[in-house]
Amino acid sequence: MFLSKYYSILMESVNSITLLNVRGSPYHALGTEICEMISSYLQDSVYFQKNGDIVNQYASLGYAHGWLSAGAFLGLYDTSFRIHNFSDIEFPDHYDTAHLSEKTERYHSMLENAIVSVSGFPGRGSPLVLAADTSLNEVRKSFIRGEELMKDGMTIPALGYLCYGYGWLDTSVRAGLLQVHHNFHLFTTEF
Repeated sequence: MFLSKYYSILMESVNSITLLNVRGSPYHALGTEICEMISSYLQDSVYFQKNGDIVNQYASLGYAHGWLSAGAFLGLYDTSFRIHNFSDIEFPDHYDTAHLSEKTERYHSMLENAIVSVSGFPGRGSPLVLAADTSLNEVRKSFIRGEELMKDGMTIPALGYLCYGYGWLDTSVRAGLLQVHHNFHLFTTEF
């Protein structure tokens, strides 16, 4: 799948979202904020595409995708787009391979440090404990898959998984499922 198709599918998914929680409720506000974040990263991808920066275009799409999937998991809205096999992503013939390698290495390091900087936030007995555990497991799975692909020299899908996992992680922090203990600069939430 080319990046233009990936963008179109994500944009179509975002444009079809209907928030499921009562207007004025905290979960409606959270859903609104997550949708705004997804839209911002999709706009970033357009900016990067127009400037010929394929690597950051792709990273923005993967990150937006993580936010989209995490918000759907939280029950804030429904989306039919759940597939994330980044091995299917195709880049144009000409792109900056050095930039791709640098970005992938950097996101690997950042996500690795971000994962060890958080813990579940809901109190024991809360139904949100399971949500926090599930979210962190999704982040770890994406990180491990990205790391495996890096070792196999498959940098394009590796970056996709790392960005996707990072999107899940940031959404989970924003949703109050995970508490950040250190490395606050690695997260989009203001502390």
